[in-house]
Amino acid sequence: MYRLKPLNSRLSRQFFLLLLSILLATFVFIYLYSVPLIKQTVFEIERNASRTALNNVFELANRMYANVEDYRNQTLKSQQQQLKVAVSITESYLSAVLQAAEPQAQPRELALASAYELIRHFNYRNQDYIWIADHQGKLLSHPDPRFHGKNMHELVDETGHSIVTHLVQSAIRDGEGFYEYQWQRPTEAQALDKYSYVKNYPEWGLVIGAGVFLDDLEKEIQQRKERAISELRKALQEIKVAKTGYLFIFDAHNQMLIHPNANIDQTDIAELIKPLSQNKIVADLKRVADTGSELHYLWDKPNEPGNYVYEKLSLVRHLQGFDWYICSSVYLDELSSSSEKLSSRILSLAIITLLAALGLAYFFVNRITQPLEQLAQTARRVSSGDLSAKSGIQSADEVGVLAESFDGMVERLKNNINTLDTQVKQRTEELLATNARAQRMSAVGQLAGGLAHDFNNLLSIILGNLLLARDRYLGAEDLEELLNPAIRASKRGAEITHRLLSFACRQSLQTETIAIEQRIRETVELLRGSLPESIRLTYQANSPQTYIRVDLSLLENALVNLALNARDAMPQGGNLHFSTSILRVTQATLLALDEPVKSGDYVVIAISDTGSGFSEDAYQRAYEPFYTTKQNPTNSGLGLSMVYGFVKQSQGYIHIQSSPQGSEIRLLLPTASPETSTPSLPQAPINSAEIRQQLAGQLLLVVDDNADVRAVIRSQLLGLGVHVLEAADAEEALQLIQTLPNLDGLISDLMLPGHRDGKYIAAQLYQRRPQSLILLISGYSPEIDPEDRQSLDFPLLRKPFDQETLALALWRAAKGGEAHENRKTGVCD
Repeated sequence: MYRLKPLNSRLSRQFFLLLLSILLATFVFIYLYSVPLIKQTVFEIERNASRTALNNVFELANRMYANVEDYRNQTLKSQQQQLKVAVSITESYLSAVLQAAEPQAQPRELALASAYELIRHFNYRNQDYIWIADHQGKLLSHPDPRFHGKNMHELVDETGHSIVTHLVQSAIRDGEGFYEYQWQRPTEAQALDKYSYVKNYPEWGLVIGAGVFLDDLEKEIQQRKERAISELRKALQEIKVAKTGYLFIFDAHNQMLIHPNANIDQTDIAELIKPLSQNKIVADLKRVADTGSELHYLWDKPNEPGNYVYEKLSLVRHLQGFDWYICSSVYLDELSSSSEKLSSRILSLAIITLLAALGLAYFFVNRITQPLEQLAQTARRVSSGDLSAKSGIQSADEVGVLAESFDGMVERLKNNINTLDTQVKQRTEELLATNARAQRMSAVGQLAGGLAHDFNNLLSIILGNLLLARDRYLGAEDLEELLNPAIRASKRGAEITHRLLSFACRQSLQTETIAIEQRIRETVELLRGSLPESIRLTYQANSPQTYIRVDLSLLENALVNLALNARDAMPQGGNLHFSTSILRVTQATLLALDEPVKSGDYVVIAISDTGSGFSEDAYQRAYEPFYTTKQNPTNSGLGLSMVYGFVKQSQGYIHIQSSPQGSEIRLLLPTASPETSTPSLPQAPINSAEIRQQLAGQLLLVVDDNADVRAVIRSQLLGLGVHVLEAADAEEALQLIQTLPNLDGLISDLMLPGHRDGKYIAAQLYQRRPQSLILLISGYSPEIDPEDRQSLDFPLLRKPFDQETLALALWRAAKGGEAHENRKTGVCD
């Protein structure tokens, strides 16, 4: 646990002020940006709630109207059936009367007259009756004495047509039918709408009709409508818009049907005046009906009657079926009250959050700056030569990882310094005992490669966390002063491990086919200006135009290293000679080189000088890393070992011939066809935005057995907008590949514990999804058989690397990348 201290240091105060400024700026921005929008949104929600409630009530009333109309139609159909039944019963009765009169020899007219009198006094339902007329329009049976037995030609309607005559003629023409006309009730003089069923009986010369007065039907419909209004009144009592808003209904005759105010409910509102404009409010409400527009006006409140200063909004829908106007009414200040209350709560919550964030910032500043100051003191002790210094910091955050990695690096550096010479001596003695120079160099190469691998992993963790710490706490000047020297030192360590990899034959090559004579001639011309005038430099080409496939930069570096070694061997001046020739090697050819030479055609590059030559010890240890006979403290002893590694990685051979009169170093490199071409690499993007856009949202699997390395790569990928999954070994990675169909790609270390390495995982993912983004990484590359084309299919990125380098490598891999056949990692045979 870290104990909180006052912010006494300059770094702590700057860091805290920076966080405080960021928090305040963020608070102000969020408040100014979001609160007005939230207020407006809540206001619109409340406003739309009024519209929604109105539409819901409109739909409810519309369904009620449909129900009333359905009831009207059903009632009319029922009446039609009853009317038919009444006429049918009358028909049956008359038929029975006539059949009964025949055996008794009773006159037909007398029997019918008796029947007519009986039918005349028959009624059903609401005093409805049956009437009978002959084909001349005379009413033979009717309950009203004003019409019974009378000829009805003179009773006409508004158009001047005889009502009864028209009904009789229509029945004779149609046989039967339903007809609507106006007629008086037996006890009333006013003509009412009547609906009758009339049927012609030609065998009797009669027309029989039965009818119903439509006002009886309308009374039932009106009762239905009254029940609908009652149901709507109950529904509207439950609806509230905002706090006191409500809905009301009035009809086309300005009669208020439903209103929560008892003083207005069921009254005539035609003369209600808006006090400000003196317009009739009912006219304005009808004007905006179904337009979607709101009516704005000033009105009073129930608790302040007569004070018409409160703005209201009303929406109106017209229900044509009932001819009703359904309206919503809400006070404007009530619509705003919810948004104001929400804004106040947001402000209170933001202030509380800001205060809590300031407390956390104070804790965070102490948490970060104290261990950094402690780490800086430890770094100063180490830089002064105290390799026993420890930071003593233990935490699970990035600073803790950085401190742990730093302590581990110092401890390993101390151990390596103490044991490296002993291990190299022991290993060299073992190799000399077996008299197998190639085996000894391979072992030393493996040792150097292994050390480079461990150091590259350490440097990946250290450099990655240093860069993350610098980027995360950007702006703290004192922090950058502490981190930048450590970053530069980490990059210097990476360069040294790269040289070790050159010796171990594990650096990445960018090969191309070149004309060797032209390149050596250019290199010789370049060297003329670098060598003293006392050294005579010459070049002789003993072969026609010959091509080889190598990494041009490493070839030039090797030639320059050999030339500078020759210069150091001739402090008083002398001759330095370059030459090239062609050599064909067969199985019968015996060459005294560092190892047996495979059959084939080779270019021999010879560099000879007239210097002091190699001593016996120097000759035996010439290719060993860090071995040098020079007294210059800046010399690393990696020059000739890098040449050796380059030659071996290019599938070539090297030989040293030395005498007191001078020495000659011969390089054998296999020839290549001039038609061989190198696919061009995708051009680098114009800026990092293109890379981030390409990679954003990708789901990548990171496979590395070192948890700290995975943590660094994860942080770098998250900074690029990439989603990350992790696996510690090949088995876990293969399981994730098989179970995750949405996996976009893979970043895997080449060397993994167990029998399966990163190449195998990449091949499995490629087999399942060829479009996947695949990138291999390594502190040093394991041996790859150059004849095995499958092992050369995926791009390789050397550790350590920063976020930008990783992003560029992923971008190239996504674009098609450098295939390993163009930048392959060679093998020391």
